[in-house]
Amino acid sequence: MCLAGALVSAQRRGGGASPDALSFRFLGPVVGNRVASIAGVPGDPSIYYAGAASGGVWKTTDGGGHWTPVSDSMPVAAIGALAVAPSDPSIVWAGTGEAWAIRDSDVIGDGIYKSVDAGKTWAHAGLDETGRIGRIIVHPTNPDIVFACAIGRITGRQPERGVFRTTDGGEHWERVLFVDENTGCSGLAIDAKNPRTLFAGTWQVEMHPWAMLSGGAGSGLYVSHDGGAKWTKIDAPGLPRSPLGKIDVAVAPTDSNRVYALIQTKDQGSLWRSDDGGASWRVVNWSRELIGRAGYYVHLAVSPANEDEILVSNSSFFQSVDGGQTFRSVTWGGDNHDIWWDSKDADRFAITHDAGITLTTQHGRSTERVQLPIGQMYHVAVDNQAPYYVYSNMQDDGTMRGAAWAAENAGAGYNGSGNTWDHGLGGCESGFTVPDPSDPNVVWSTCYGNKVTRYDHRTKIARSVAPWMITLDSPPQDSKYRCHWTAPLAIDPFDSKNVYYGCNVIFRATNGGQSWQVISPDLSTQDPSRIASSGGLVGDNLGQFAPEVIFAIAPSEIERGLIWAGTNDGKLWYTKDGGAKWNDVSKNIAMPAWGVVSKI
Repeated sequence: MCLAGALVSAQRRGGGASPDALSFRFLGPVVGNRVASIAGVPGDPSIYYAGAASGGVWKTTDGGGHWTPVSDSMPVAAIGALAVAPSDPSIVWAGTGEAWAIRDSDVIGDGIYKSVDAGKTWAHAGLDETGRIGRIIVHPTNPDIVFACAIGRITGRQPERGVFRTTDGGEHWERVLFVDENTGCSGLAIDAKNPRTLFAGTWQVEMHPWAMLSGGAGSGLYVSHDGGAKWTKIDAPGLPRSPLGKIDVAVAPTDSNRVYALIQTKDQGSLWRSDDGGASWRVVNWSRELIGRAGYYVHLAVSPANEDEILVSNSSFFQSVDGGQTFRSVTWGGDNHDIWWDSKDADRFAITHDAGITLTTQHGRSTERVQLPIGQMYHVAVDNQAPYYVYSNMQDDGTMRGAAWAAENAGAGYNGSGNTWDHGLGGCESGFTVPDPSDPNVVWSTCYGNKVTRYDHRTKIARSVAPWMITLDSPPQDSKYRCHWTAPLAIDPFDSKNVYYGCNVIFRATNGGQSWQVISPDLSTQDPSRIASSGGLVGDNLGQFAPEVIFAIAPSEIERGLIWAGTNDGKLWYTKDGGAKWNDVSKNIAMPAWGVVSKI
């Protein structure tokens, strides 16, 4: 939630140009970022479609040399799934919403889109309320039959989750597999030799500002033998017992009897295999690396030429050539997500990851790394120089600044000759980067785990000035201070020596961060039921979730000592005396319960 209107305008000096009168140009940086989905045209190594986590659909027609955004008309830029109809490559489907569960700021989608002219134009084709679509499968010979695997919004109970099917090209959809309102679809596969047989993995998962809870009785494996009309839960011998977490499933294109299931469990294994079409199963691999941080990863694919060759994407990328019994880690990407394998050429496949895309036409012996201008910037600030620099924290690439005056052809933009951005200003990928208004050489930055730094551009040194010990991986109920993945930092516009930093309390430094003073009580609701570890079935305290914390700090620009603060559990406060006394005004604003005040 962003508090706007009179509240914000009262804090701002002067006026500004209307946004309608402004035009934008790309400043950079020239680095890639998260690509969530990928699809190609079987047998044609020149064409690929890529779906960014928050940058829309991109297309190449020269094998990855040049890419063009083709979905700017869509109102949603998060693309969780892509599919090209095998029987008609002019038909392309795009499912919206970030298809993983990593943090409460994931972008939610508005359904599914269809293109009938190879990505030139798109039409919304329904499933508006599904929130996140993570897999789309098009029938191998009938382009009108399409299946969508919907995880759901996962922020609350909803019926628009599970597997949906259309038999008329998207005119009408039917929910053909539904478990319950807390469970969605996380994996979907079709038997290439017998497309009336499909397998699905379901995933019970909840997402809250304070935690992600993966796993439960709703997670399971399902099979359909009538083209997706009816589904049966697989309770076959050899499968792990409930509760389970996220599940992906794949059928070997060369052998209908060979089915693999990648299943998040607490301690029962990682990869299961069936050699009789799902009638019986056995665990073939126990490596936790295959299912680590399941909410963000867990995806597998089987070679179109060899039922024993499997690719698994996780924080590392893994390849097996012995039916999943052993894996080797390969460096084709990092923090890996989608896998697309050419059904007509087993040497050609593509993977997506947090740095972009990796393509190969030689079975990985040589690869091409693709970086698209889709950087995810957490916050933006500018300094007081003339001309000025722009500062930001970028997902997976840390803190940086770029010259606002640099022209694209001078290297600032994606089409330029190089990267003119300065990287490594302290902090890390997730927080705030704020230049000192009185000395632009000094830059303050925050990071997950209660990390705060003060960088001096003259020395190129970032000094750690955190007010308390690093808390990454610490159980929140055992921590004295709880600090968010993107903890707020602000500088007093009247006195730049006053620097404010927010956890569950607000800290103030007046001496360059050498010491800090707590100037507020715990401003959250302090609900003990929400001050708990994240993860669910398997713990995941990597800092993305921080319960009951301050999410926004805003010192007034017109009144000395007036500071506003908002939390991620629906609280809004202000002080008029620099922190001596705080006033709770949450009830005066019509905010939803447990809403997040993202900016003031």
